[in-house]
Amino acid sequence: MLSTSFSFAFVSNSAVVAEKVQTYAQEHGWPLEEVRLATMEEALPVAKQLFDQGVDVILGGGGTGKLLRRHLNEPVVTISRSHMSILQALMEAREYTDNVAVTCYNATPPWSELFSRLLHIRLQPIRFTNSRELTLGITQAIAQGAGCVVGGGVCVSIAQAHHCPGIVVCPGNEALERAFEEASNIAQARRRDREHAAWLQDVVDALHEGVIGVDPVGKLALSNPVARQALGQDRLRDGWALQHLGLAESLETGRPTEGTLKGENGQDLVFTSSAVVVDGIQKGALSVLTPDVVLTDLQRRLKHSRQAGLRAKFTLNDLLGESPSMRTLRVHAQRFAESDAGIYIHGESGTGKELLAHAIHNASPRRHAPFVAVNCGALPESLLESELFGYAEGAFTGARRGGKQGLFELAQDGTIFLDEIADISAAVQVRLLRVLESGEIFRLGGDRPVTVNARVVCSSWKDLVQEVREGRFRADLYYRLTLLRLEMPPLRERLQDMTLLVRHIMRRMGMIHKKMPPEAIELLCSYPWPGNVRELDALLRRYCLMSTSDAFQMPLLQELLLDMRQTQGILASPRRVPENREEQDLPASGSLRQRLRLMEKKIIRQELVRQQYSKKSTARSLGISLNTLWRKMCDAD
Repeated sequence: MLSTSFSFAFVSNSAVVAEKVQTYAQEHGWPLEEVRLATMEEALPVAKQLFDQGVDVILGGGGTGKLLRRHLNEPVVTISRSHMSILQALMEAREYTDNVAVTCYNATPPWSELFSRLLHIRLQPIRFTNSRELTLGITQAIAQGAGCVVGGGVCVSIAQAHHCPGIVVCPGNEALERAFEEASNIAQARRRDREHAAWLQDVVDALHEGVIGVDPVGKLALSNPVARQALGQDRLRDGWALQHLGLAESLETGRPTEGTLKGENGQDLVFTSSAVVVDGIQKGALSVLTPDVVLTDLQRRLKHSRQAGLRAKFTLNDLLGESPSMRTLRVHAQRFAESDAGIYIHGESGTGKELLAHAIHNASPRRHAPFVAVNCGALPESLLESELFGYAEGAFTGARRGGKQGLFELAQDGTIFLDEIADISAAVQVRLLRVLESGEIFRLGGDRPVTVNARVVCSSWKDLVQEVREGRFRADLYYRLTLLRLEMPPLRERLQDMTLLVRHIMRRMGMIHKKMPPEAIELLCSYPWPGNVRELDALLRRYCLMSTSDAFQMPLLQELLLDMRQTQGILASPRRVPENREEQDLPASGSLRQRLRLMEKKIIRQELVRQQYSKKSTARSLGISLNTLWRKMCDAD
């Protein structure tokens, strides 16, 4: 029984069959809304009328059902006569005579000879496709000695008119159940198809492009308001679109076609047509119309896609770590991001300085503007100047016609990140200082200032204070760049984040199933990590590539760490002094105070090397405060 409301109808020329079908539907709760008695000639108009009234599926009895299925492109279910029902009717007819006529629509049934031998009777099949053939066939069979006619209700009426008994073949409950189940399945499928078609039509109507579709014979099957407005109703009605939109060619060859044409209002249109293929069978063709101005705008946007792609990728949530230093870093970064002051990020290589710069931009009011990053140490001086400040047309041989925007211009209203700022030359330092002071740049070879508004975030693994002291970096530029300072802690100073970092890296590589037990984390924490998180990432990648099972392999991890200790790891090892050189390393002259100061300077330098130039670690190792270390380093210089 259907829980969803559908509407069924039954059409037959037999009142007896119609009564049984109607009774079965009422007893079993099937939605049989209409029961129509009609001759073979009346069946088609009656069925069309029922479909026009909103009937979902028509059920037809015997020959009537076959006739409707043959001539209608609508859902029709035939209530077939089962072999058991026919056999029972023939056995009943045998009580009248051993010469029985049986009606069959359009073809002789394959069981006629078998049933004839089985029941020891003579069977006369009466083939028919309309009422006239049926009446004529029954008349001839009776004339040839048939003593009983087996078939539908109308067959019995015709036989009785010739004073011959007739037996009605009524469908059994199983046949009726199968028919109603099939009707319900068809109705549900058609409803889903209509819903999908409605969704598709709504989507097509909402498109900014015009859409036109034709069926395999070129008849218009689909169009949306944009297409109708662009081409006009007349062009769609007379088949003009089939020839002028490449639809005929796509139908013939199966290949896509492209072209341009004038719309009804003179607008230039670009069309793309292609065949619609379903399960390897061509079902039609589709054409998409786009105004030429839209494509021009698209080309313009693609031309400037470089600038559109200048976006920061990371946020403060990507700064993983629950150690005190990382928590403090995130708090300070969030606070600094709200300001427009310059930020200097200091940290060793591999700690994530650029990630922090991305996060600061995304946390700032400038987050919707461009984020431009450049590694100052990777470019020679001349190229770095042209990249940062751009150049005018004819500035040098090979200069682009019309000149080129610099990165400061591309970062307008956004952020520019200058990585490895300590490596820029003195000439670039002067130009950068002018930008920070005046907010203007001059392109190379240009004579007009260009106003820029970009926040500067810079970073370096070098000590900018030391670079200033040694004259390699301008002090006035230093003060401009380092109004706000952030320190990226090295991995060895936040080992409590090791588990979190390992889990994140393994998940990013899709290897989260390769578990790292506590003893593995402990082993990783024993390594000094001179390359910091970048080195940890490389180690875990090597481990995942070389491991042969999901189970943890401690020997493999130990082997990889040993290899790292013998290569990169050696940088973190203190330099050993031969015992026989100790006296030679002592100062040979000077007062006691001078000699102690020289020794102190040497000890500090050695400890700085051992601690990978981390001043916090050096101060902690020497048992002095960070301020004391800074003062002694300044005194030593």
